[in-house]
Amino acid sequence: MGSGFVARTIDLLDQASVSQQLFREQKAIMDNMSDGLLVLDRVGVLRYLNAPGGRMLGVDPKKSIGRALREVIDFEPFITPIFSTKKGYVDRELEIRSSKVNLHILDTAVPIIDEEGTVVSIVNTFHEIARAKRLSNRMAGDLARYHFTDIIGRSPKITEVVAIAKRAAKSESNVLLYGESGTGKEVFAQSIHNESRRAGASFVAVNCAALPRDLIESELFGYSPGSFTGADKAGRLGRFELASGGTIFLDEISEMPLDVQAKLLRVLQERQVTRIGGATSIALDVRVIAAANRDLTEMVSKRAFRDDLFYRLNVLRIDLPSLRDRPDDIELLVDQCVQRTCTLLHRSLIELGPDVISKLRRYRWPGNVRQLQNVIERLVNMTDGDHVTEMPPDYLADEHSDLSLSSAPDNCESVISLAETERRSISAALRAFDNNITKTASALGITRPTLYKKLKQYNAY
Repeated sequence: MGSGFVARTIDLLDQASVSQQLFREQKAIMDNMSDGLLVLDRVGVLRYLNAPGGRMLGVDPKKSIGRALREVIDFEPFITPIFSTKKGYVDRELEIRSSKVNLHILDTAVPIIDEEGTVVSIVNTFHEIARAKRLSNRMAGDLARYHFTDIIGRSPKITEVVAIAKRAAKSESNVLLYGESGTGKEVFAQSIHNESRRAGASFVAVNCAALPRDLIESELFGYSPGSFTGADKAGRLGRFELASGGTIFLDEISEMPLDVQAKLLRVLQERQVTRIGGATSIALDVRVIAAANRDLTEMVSKRAFRDDLFYRLNVLRIDLPSLRDRPDDIELLVDQCVQRTCTLLHRSLIELGPDVISKLRRYRWPGNVRQLQNVIERLVNMTDGDHVTEMPPDYLADEHSDLSLSSAPDNCESVISLAETERRSISAALRAFDNNITKTASALGITRPTLYKKLKQYNAY
């Protein structure tokens, strides 16, 4: 009996040692994973929190386990409603703003349900969106984060356009968005995607003007291993393949070279893509949303854009109104911009006086909503108090240009040379588009090389 008791004791000790080793291994795995992990029991007590989760939430896991989650963090937990709904979620984008943390995460919550159908605990994993965005940009493109609810405005023009876009979202046909720079073409593209049946799939955005001419074909259609000098030995998926099942947004489609337009037309017609250097075609299920700020009809007449591609893209056309065409929306947009910027800067809201609002309403806004956002952000940054009674000088580029042309006295001293007028126009456009050469050239109706030449001419570098 004594030897049997000793044997059983040794066996139990061995089992305890193995259990302890297994526990240490599991803890090492969870503490060294890149995702945050926490487990919450049915009464809201924190049962487990790993080291990355503690770092992101700004708390000490050792001091937090065993306490109510509401006592540990200073914001309302997003996962507690799952105890009643019994429905978890996967990769939900959340923004957390509190006195302790400033988090933008992708969050997954899985309920643990017993035999009686009661949620006994919740396993919650989360990771910072910056890492997800890097992976997304490398693998598939941009996240479609905008919805129709993000489009601010109650004027008849914007209301009508949103209604048309919502109708287009229910369709599978190609969409062509027209609008000046800064009118929100990508916001509409993402909203259409998120309202469509493809909302759960990829949204891949491509700026055709930003891609080098010699790389745009490989970016769009991909390439096979060893296709050209410098190519990845493993080959590369093109943007169309990455968008398959979802939506591809071709911004500034007017800047696409003619030879690439021909290949794009074939992809749209055949619903297949062949990688550079590849021998087989790959079937695609992708919806195309294109955008342009230049008149494609005029470009077709000048043979600068293929007519057959234009007809293929121009199925559902949506013309986005400029900001000057909907002045009644300016106050709504200003309020939204002020609130967002003040929140980002962690400062109290500022109030704009009636003279400032009046001046904002009268301004022509050549850069549209993007320029308005830029002006408000600058105003919030440079304002010390909580009330702005006057618009600071030079915040609105060339705001008196129309008046100077119509009310200038009839003498030679008031005449401005054509060269000076051109210099001022270029300077104003650069300010409106934050020194973006592509957008500035497009708004001025000239090519980028011409703009560079004029910048050198006027010493504007």
